[in-house]
Amino acid sequence: MKKHEVVRLYNFSDAKLIEIGNEKIAFMRRDLEAFASFGLDDAKFKELETKIIAFSNLVTDIETSKEQVQITEQKDARAEELRVAIRSVMTRVAQKHGNASARYAHYGTDTLSKQSDADLIITAKRVVRVGTANLGDLASEGLSNIHLETITTLTDEFGTLLINQKLKIGERDIQQEDRVEDGNAIYSLLVKYAQTGQDIWETSDVAKYNDYIIYNTPSGEEVSETPII
Repeated sequence: MKKHEVVRLYNFSDAKLIEIGNEKIAFMRRDLEAFASFGLDDAKFKELETKIIAFSNLVTDIETSKEQVQITEQKDARAEELRVAIRSVMTRVAQKHGNASARYAHYGTDTLSKQSDADLIITAKRVVRVGTANLGDLASEGLSNIHLETITTLTDEFGTLLINQKLKIGERDIQQEDRVEDGNAIYSLLVKYAQTGQDIWETSDVAKYNDYIIYNTPSGEEVSETPII
């Protein structure tokens, strides 16, 4: 069964979640005696605090996004080198047979600039196979094994970079999902404890009651809408 997409429970940023969490923990420790009768003590608040610290130390999406961009740039650069190497061969084929000939079309490079990454790899290998078979015929145009070996090397490097890019994308997706799940766990626990704090002070201390309000807004601050708890 396909796993459902994980959705954030809070509308504010992760940085704001950390800020609110630390703030509420400070209030809870201030009111530790009042929380005791509800089975909440400093050990549980410490556990929440530890979760928040670990959450704040997670690799951010900005960092993983940068890594993904870097590997993509490397892959694209190698792809262009590969196309240049293929065109070098095809120029020699065109000189010998013309670019409208069946022999030229046999290399399958007519849409080279528009080919997908996967198709580019297939085309590169085809150029090497066909070029190797016709090496003697194209020797007069300056084609040698060196040109074909260069294409093979670039193809291997490009293929490795393509796989690495896919891995980076997968790693980023996993990290994003883990971060959302960790943030949701912190938020849910925070809401639970804050609700208890409101219940404690609802009829006896307005200021302390307000200390435990969490506004689920983009800013984490009160707006015209009703608070989450």
